[in-house]
Amino acid sequence: MIHNIMPDFSSLCGSCKSQGCCTDSAVPLVFDSDFIELKSIGKATNEFLHDRNVNGNIIKAINKKKDSTECVFWIDDKCSIYHQRPFDCRAYPFDILKVNESYCWIVYSCNPDSDWSWAESYLQDLEKDRAFSEVMQKVEIFSGNTSIILPTESEKTPYIILRKVRY
Repeated sequence: MIHNIMPDFSSLCGSCKSQGCCTDSAVPLVFDSDFIELKSIGKATNEFLHDRNVNGNIIKAINKKKDSTECVFWIDDKCSIYHQRPFDCRAYPFDILKVNESYCWIVYSCNPDSDWSWAESYLQDLEKDRAFSEVMQKVEIFSGNTSIILPTESEKTPYIILRKVRY
């Protein structure tokens, strides 16, 4: 498993008014390999996941807590399934956006002058991730939207294009 330690974004993102996807309106998607992983720990039921229509395709997504924007797996200010979290969660704060007919890695950032060069090794790990191939095979499902994680996220938060996706 990769990404056992999340980078510390506080120095880059400390002034950001946005919340992380675990506590805001973002709804991470669950691909087939993610579903199998969640099923192995008993977290693939309707209590935790729901079907979501994305451009006419039904995809599993993580539920929010009742009357809340928090993820059902966000307990005591941490992810209760951290080592089994779906690809969408592992990729945060990075996303894939179609730019000029090419899929690119982007990062949502209110600080466009940040030095994101350190992110290259993180992106390489994501491209080796067990779910990446499946995500890229299904990426056309999202081509009518601006991003994989949340269709309107790039409209809400500024982003920086890091590089083209290597697939």
